[in-house]
Amino acid sequence: MAGAATVIHAVGSKVWVKDEAESWVKAEVAKLDGEGGTLIVSTEGSGELRKVKPEDAPLQNVDTRGVEDMTRLSYLHEPGVLWNIKTRYDYDDIYTYTGSILIAVNPFAPLPHIYGPHMMDQYRGADLGDLSPHVYAIADAAYRQMRKELKGQSILVSGESGAGKTETSKLIMKYLAYMGGYMDAAGGSSGGAAPGGGRRRAAQSGRSVEEQVLESNPLLEAFGNAKTVRNNNSSRFGKYVEINFNDAGVISGAAIRTYLLERSRVVSVNNPERSYHIFYQLCDGASAEERARWFLKPAPEFAYLNQSTCFEIPGDSNAEEYERTVSAMSKVGIPAEQREAVFATVAAVLHLGNISFVEGPEPDSSKAAPGSAQEHLRAAAKLLGVDPAGLEHALTTRSRVMREGVIVSPLNVRAAVENRDSLAKVVYAKLFDWLVAAVNAAIGEDPSAAASVGVLDIYGFESFEYNDLEQFCINLANEKLQQHFNQHVFKQEQAEYEREQIDWSYIQFVDNQDVLDLIEGRLGVLDLLDEQCRFPTATHKDLAEKLYGTPSVRDSGRFSKPKLSQTAFTIAHYAGPVTYQTENFLDKNKDFVVAEHQALLEASATPFVRELFAGGEPQAEGEGGKASAPRAAFKFNSVGSQFKRQLGELMAQLHTMEPHYVRCVKPNGLNRPGLFENSNVLHQLRCGGVLEAVRISCAGFPSKRPFPDFVDHFWPLAPELYHTPDLDDRAIAEGVLRASGLEGYQLGTSKVFLRAGQMALLDKQRTEKLSAAATLLQRHARGFLARLHYRQAQAAVLRMQAFARGALARKLVRGLREQRAAVVIQTAWRRHQMRQRYQAVVHTITHLQALWRGVAARAAYAEARRERGALVIQSNWRGAVARGEFAALRGAATTLQNAFRVKAAAAELRHLKSEAREAGKLLEDKKVLETKLKEAQATLELVQGQRNELRQEVKELKAALAEAAAVQQAAAADREAALEAARDEAAAQLRAAQEGAAAAQALLAEAQTAAAAEAARVAGDRGELDKQLKVAQDYIQRLMAEKADLDKRFHGMKDELITRLQNACAQRDEARAQVMELDNRLQKAAADAVKQQDETRKAVAAAAAAAASAPPAAAQPAAPPAAAGAPPAAVGPDGAPLANGDGTVLGSMRKQAGAMLQQAPGYARMLGESLGMAGHPDGAGLGGPEHVPGGYDGRPPHLQETELERKTRELQARDPAAPPHSPAPRGRPARAPPPLALTRRRAAASAAAPQAKQAQLIQEKRKQEEERLLAALAAPMGFHKGKPLAALVVFRACLQWRAFQADRTSVFDRIIQVIGSQIERQQDDNACLAYWLTNTVTLLHLLQRNIKPASGSSGSVKRVAAAAGRSIMGGLFGRQPMGGEASIHGGGVGGFRLVEAKYPALLFKQQLDAFVQKIFPMMRDNVKKAITPMLGHCIHTPRGGHGRGGAALTSRRNSGGAALAGGAGGAGAAADAQSKAWGDILAVFDELLAKLRDNHVPKPLVQALFRQLFSFVNVQLFNQLLLRRECCSFSNGEYVKTGLAQVESWIMERGNEWVGESWDELKFIRQAVTFLVIGNKPKKSLDDITRDLCPVLSIQQLYRISTMYWDDKYNTETVSSEVLGRMKQAMVEHSSSASHSFLLDDDSTLPFAANDILAQMDDKDLYVALPVPDALKGGDGGGSWAFLEKELRFSQM
Repeated sequence: MAGAATVIHAVGSKVWVKDEAESWVKAEVAKLDGEGGTLIVSTEGSGELRKVKPEDAPLQNVDTRGVEDMTRLSYLHEPGVLWNIKTRYDYDDIYTYTGSILIAVNPFAPLPHIYGPHMMDQYRGADLGDLSPHVYAIADAAYRQMRKELKGQSILVSGESGAGKTETSKLIMKYLAYMGGYMDAAGGSSGGAAPGGGRRRAAQSGRSVEEQVLESNPLLEAFGNAKTVRNNNSSRFGKYVEINFNDAGVISGAAIRTYLLERSRVVSVNNPERSYHIFYQLCDGASAEERARWFLKPAPEFAYLNQSTCFEIPGDSNAEEYERTVSAMSKVGIPAEQREAVFATVAAVLHLGNISFVEGPEPDSSKAAPGSAQEHLRAAAKLLGVDPAGLEHALTTRSRVMREGVIVSPLNVRAAVENRDSLAKVVYAKLFDWLVAAVNAAIGEDPSAAASVGVLDIYGFESFEYNDLEQFCINLANEKLQQHFNQHVFKQEQAEYEREQIDWSYIQFVDNQDVLDLIEGRLGVLDLLDEQCRFPTATHKDLAEKLYGTPSVRDSGRFSKPKLSQTAFTIAHYAGPVTYQTENFLDKNKDFVVAEHQALLEASATPFVRELFAGGEPQAEGEGGKASAPRAAFKFNSVGSQFKRQLGELMAQLHTMEPHYVRCVKPNGLNRPGLFENSNVLHQLRCGGVLEAVRISCAGFPSKRPFPDFVDHFWPLAPELYHTPDLDDRAIAEGVLRASGLEGYQLGTSKVFLRAGQMALLDKQRTEKLSAAATLLQRHARGFLARLHYRQAQAAVLRMQAFARGALARKLVRGLREQRAAVVIQTAWRRHQMRQRYQAVVHTITHLQALWRGVAARAAYAEARRERGALVIQSNWRGAVARGEFAALRGAATTLQNAFRVKAAAAELRHLKSEAREAGKLLEDKKVLETKLKEAQATLELVQGQRNELRQEVKELKAALAEAAAVQQAAAADREAALEAARDEAAAQLRAAQEGAAAAQALLAEAQTAAAAEAARVAGDRGELDKQLKVAQDYIQRLMAEKADLDKRFHGMKDELITRLQNACAQRDEARAQVMELDNRLQKAAADAVKQQDETRKAVAAAAAAAASAPPAAAQPAAPPAAAGAPPAAVGPDGAPLANGDGTVLGSMRKQAGAMLQQAPGYARMLGESLGMAGHPDGAGLGGPEHVPGGYDGRPPHLQETELERKTRELQARDPAAPPHSPAPRGRPARAPPPLALTRRRAAASAAAPQAKQAQLIQEKRKQEEERLLAALAAPMGFHKGKPLAALVVFRACLQWRAFQADRTSVFDRIIQVIGSQIERQQDDNACLAYWLTNTVTLLHLLQRNIKPASGSSGSVKRVAAAAGRSIMGGLFGRQPMGGEASIHGGGVGGFRLVEAKYPALLFKQQLDAFVQKIFPMMRDNVKKAITPMLGHCIHTPRGGHGRGGAALTSRRNSGGAALAGGAGGAGAAADAQSKAWGDILAVFDELLAKLRDNHVPKPLVQALFRQLFSFVNVQLFNQLLLRRECCSFSNGEYVKTGLAQVESWIMERGNEWVGESWDELKFIRQAVTFLVIGNKPKKSLDDITRDLCPVLSIQQLYRISTMYWDDKYNTETVSSEVLGRMKQAMVEHSSSASHSFLLDDDSTLPFAANDILAQMDDKDLYVALPVPDALKGGDGGGSWAFLEKELRFSQM
């Protein structure tokens, strides 16, 4: 064995040697002692030489930073495992795998950055081993395996006290609750309705099962945890939590089982430990009322607590923990009255401890001591609901049931104290069991659960100086779990061998069944213990003798008797021998309730206490160990038997589940962070079974290396095979093993399996091979250097001879020069001395002069400063005085000015009030404006009527042709004549328009002449004017009564006109300007005529304006007729009768205005019909009684009712105060209807019959148009000049149909349904999503610019406005444009406000906003889904040829000299793989960008989309880098950097116009990669790293990268330990920050703001003429959609 072991060592080998203080220390082989077969090693650090055996000097592993999975260690042995855990612990890597077993080292410091939802999300769905070791990975593996196989899973958490078992269990439960909630949110809520009682009960109580399960932890910790010397929160019981899941993976129930509560801690506490937390929480946290109710005192005053001096735990508050416990009980579901009873029972236990006893009157009797003991007795009795005397009797006596009857025996003081402590322990134990049952009842176990995950938080193996029954039971549980663990590890080894097709039949497995048989077998330790407990007089010595004398125990190889004790025994457990003292075994093993206690508490007045002791079967000890007749059927029960039964049930359940193991390790006994005690940890590794697992692994093939790794490491043993391109890694590995001469190895499908010691032998051969190659290189190098040295020496001799001859000659010359130099030096020295003396004298005199002059100058300077200061003070004082005087003067002036201004303002106010009371002036101004508006409305109304008449005439002629051939010919002739006349008229209008300018000038001159004539005539007829003035004043008074009604109608008509004129455009502006110009001329002429009497002119003008603008239904005063039967004469602006309209100046001007309107295009004429003819003597009045409802009534064109007339008639019809035929005022004859209106009224009677039919036809036509539009939206309409045609068509159609102003319409809902169905059906097609994104954004932009809430519907739209304000796009599409009100209408536009939209239109805008919020994330998520699988190849270097990474392969093959081409090929393979991965991602981006461009998505949205996508790439790559250690290598950094350069090139080529600042989104991964590839890391300071290299990375992120970094290319180190220490200190100082995570979060919010979109979306080409889409062209060739071909103009008002 020694010889075989010696083979693996060589001089210089790095080995481990045992050490008493550190267990194992590093050393180096200094010499091989061939004779004795020993090694001479030199320890690291001290350099001490030691002589050790080869088998006691295992080789060191080459990895300097440790590995995440210790099965990957080259040498798997005890020091290797210890060193790996310690190395990782030094860098805060507290988790390490051993296969599927997780080792968790307690850091004794908060590490919030590795916990929380951000880390849970990273480990969710990740395979075990893909990411860094973590407890979340174990929990996720159990959860996913449970979901996959629908088989129960168990997670066994073990470790000694203080190792972190409780916290680890809570982390596991939090993760399982997170996954249950995640599945519930992802759609598993339906599964939550499965018949799971727990979830139903939780729903009824308003709490989730997840919350109740988590809140059970602090509750049970308060009642079952205590402070020990090893742990401030040590669990003094075992806990198994089984969480039920339904088919959907949602938590549906849970159950908690507890084991072996440490009862003795209730009555006995060692200093400086504490009892259970709840006692201290109750004493410090209870309110004053509760203290009085429970008779509580401070904790030091209770006997059960003051046995220790520790009452507070540093860093924890008992009062706060009490509140948390109460909150947990409430959340779990324990009602308030039961919480009150629980705390009262806890207080009763404390009071029991303060009951002391004294000697009674009888011998060996006792009674409660007087004084405070009596107070505590009464308090305990009241809290327990019993009589104080009965309680005292139960504590001081013992009843025995004999055949002769019941015998009551008194107890002495000591027995009474034991009896009291027994009652306290029983009460607390039953209370704890009740709490567990209450939690289980509140949560509820789901009997129909699909599967479950169990979390076992069990005590670890214990071995102290004094070991009692508790340690015996705990170690029994650990032996059982170790057997289960060994079987699982061996099963895993077998599974791996079978998976790799390895022959493992000869591997032997050593079990610990013999220890279990010794303890729990027939006539084992537990059976003998129970047997002795049945004898009342048995002592611990009897038990020891029984153990020593029983063959089944005595003959076991695991049992032994200590030499220095007669009552103890030793058992050799798997973790080492443990000696147990039997003094307390018998007492602690007895588990019964004293009959007096049971009877007393069963009759308690408190229901809760009765519930605790209900159904109990008290045990009474009879003489001879036999129970009396009433209890004869009672079977003895003990702690050991109960624990054995519970343990058997637990193991039976665990055997039905798939196990997962977490071994918690306590690094030091001082509970201090950063301290790692090797011996302590090594002991725990043995106790935890980790080294046992290593032993099992070493029994087979402990060294398992994948073929690529094996070839990369051992290729020097067969370089010719390595450089053969046709061989794969398996063939090369097989050739290397054959060349090495090893036997017993096996080759699997993906790994090399080596027996113990074979890896070391291969390493030795590799070292020898490399050493031989190095020796060859050194030999040639030394020969070359020797020859070079000889030639250099020969040349040096020749040079030395020449130098010697030259030296003699130079010596002679030097002597001559020295003699001459001496003379020169003496001369210079003497001169120097004299000059020094002279300069000293001069310096002294100069210094004295300078001192005197300085004194004088300082005195002068001080005097100057005093004078300057006096001047400054005087100047400031005078300035202050002057400013004060000026301020006082200015204040007085201001006061006077204010008083004067107030007086003037008051006078002005009085003047304004006086003017306001002048109703005539205000009415006059108003009537003048109304007259102007009415005249323009009437004029444009006439023009519109003419246009409609022409259109109707054509339609009627076509209908006449269909009726009869003769009528058709005649009608055709008439139509041609009418069309010819219309053409002639149009030509005449064109000529008239060309002559308009000249005519206007002539008209102006004529108007001036007529004004002069009129002035002369007015001067002669002043008397007539006075009469007319009086008549006008009377008329004004009558009109005042009609003012309110007239104002209401006027504003209604005005608003309706503004809303309805959607087809007006720029032509109306020109026509209106010409009309206003003529009107201004009329005003000027009238003003010149009455300029001598200003007041008279104003009154007459107001009367004329009111008469002209009043509706026919109102009273219309008119001048008397000139003759009987003659038509009424026209009245001028001044009230005087005028001649016929064509013969006066006014009539001439009106006629000219009508001619100019006829010259205008069609839309201008339409506007003129609506506005311009109100005051014309031959035109129709506004709202005459002849109007007929309906827009198109089938009448001839010259008789058709205009829209304005129809609206006016409807307003009058709704106003009963203004009937259409009201009588004329008294004294004034009614005005005769105009001829045109009379003709229309007569025609309306004949056309009333077909009116309803025509309205129905129009409605059906509108529905057909809507259906055609919806059908067209189902297919892409394309784009017109870069704008989405669908959005523009929808917007213009809604304008044309007046849908925005409709109170009720279904068109918006139907449009939304079509868009939604298209998006849902093609949600994976980004081209379709981009098309609809462009349409919805453009349509929202149009709505934003051109609609506003209607003034009369503010109440109905408040909900929409509020919702829009809350939405993402609310700011974008909920704000009004700045710079004036804009409107969009068909035809000419001039001075109109925004379209007043009703509630359906505003709701439509909000729904479009929701579509934008929906489409953008859908596109983003589609791209994320496509690139996520590719990102894994971008962060980790892929394997090149033969499994070698590109960088390492290149360096190694280049060193071979003859295989340079092969190395380049390997590097090229890695580069190609990287290029392909990034190329695939960039191809996805190119495809996305092409689709966005083709669909003309606004550039701000495109930029925002790519910014968010690159941010996602940054988050994924950066998080993978921090979670996978293999990614944090030097070569991997170069690999990722090359890929990022490719991305940068792509971004530069696409430009900021489309992808924006996407390169900045990759700043985290860029700086992390820069850190990986930067050189001289140990020389970098923390400031250099945080300011220059990685300014955006947090300290947590830098620390993570620094600790995970490893150089696989040049073997350089990470940053210095000083920098790491500063980073760690900075993390501690910032531990209170909001976020501790070193991972990045993926931001899924919309990344664009409203202003960014609005600023870059222009109105260009939005209002141009559009082609009618083919899908809209029906049988009429798209005639009903002709409005699309007309340009819309955008106007500002």
